[in-house]
Amino acid sequence: MLLSRPTTYAIRAVLCLARQNSDEPLLAPSIAKAEQLPASFLSKLLRTLSEAGILHSSRGPGGGFRLAKAANEINLQSISVLFDGLALANECLLGYGKCEDSTPCPIHKLWGPRKSEVEEFLTGTTIADLLALDTRRLAPILEEPRRGRRKINRSAE
Repeated sequence: MLLSRPTTYAIRAVLCLARQNSDEPLLAPSIAKAEQLPASFLSKLLRTLSEAGILHSSRGPGGGFRLAKAANEINLQSISVLFDGLALANECLLGYGKCEDSTPCPIHKLWGPRKSEVEEFLTGTTIADLLALDTRRLAPILEEPRRGRRKINRSAE
């Protein structure tokens, strides 16, 4: 997975708030339920997003979370860097630490140009861009893969 779980959860939460299309704040449990995310983990992510100025949070009656910026001002890079740091730019894709042109790993020459494309994608793609997509097609991209046992339909046997 290129983006970490915290980053994908944070993107989903911000996207959920952007879909709200109002200044009404949403509570963390409501966002967690809508996006099927673990509430306690999401609360920590929302707090980080608020501290970074991406979300605005308020306590008390009528409180919750809402976007602090317009959806077209929030790019995926600004969310990714909060949870993944500059890992994409500074770390080796194969986990050898920092590889450079002078000390390349086996994939360094192949990954370098693609890494730049990924960075450009994250910087150039906003929450508004994601909103403009068909949400039925968007959901599987950001959705957590289903895990667990498959149910077997014994009546069909």
